[in-house]
Amino acid sequence: MSEATGRELQSVEPVSNVPAERALNLAQNDLIDLSGMNDAQIADIKRQHANGMVAVQVKAAEMKLDVTALDAALSSFTDQTAKATQAGAHATIQHSQSSSIGKTEVVIGNTDRAAAGKINTGTGGHMRTLIVVGVVSVAVVILVGLFRGHP
Repeated sequence: MSEATGRELQSVEPVSNVPAERALNLAQNDLIDLSGMNDAQIADIKRQHANGMVAVQVKAAEMKLDVTALDAALSSFTDQTAKATQAGAHATIQHSQSSSIGKTEVVIGNTDRAAAGKINTGTGGHMRTLIVVGVVSVAVVILVGLFRGHP
């Protein structure tokens, strides 16, 4: 017995008996039959589809631009670290950014701190997490104590 690969979904045959003006092509082999709709409804659905496709293209272009910018920044940081090393200096470059591709945090350098790869945010996030866990734990203990004697 063979295992499912997920490609089975891609092998669906397209709806071939629907005229092109009465169908919406979503992807290579995915069609939506719009036969039960009037011309205005079909035009509205096709307009929404076109708007969605434009939004996807805009998002893809934005992500590509952000990836290119991140790549340039990382290359620059690496080059600066190499120059510092050649000059006999120590350098740690810390960078954080949020973009369309997500949050990126990087530490580059030729120091022990850079080698550890830990971002020093100075916000006390670890301490805040401990406080939240402590408060939740106390609340659970109190709730268990209150409801323990009740049926």
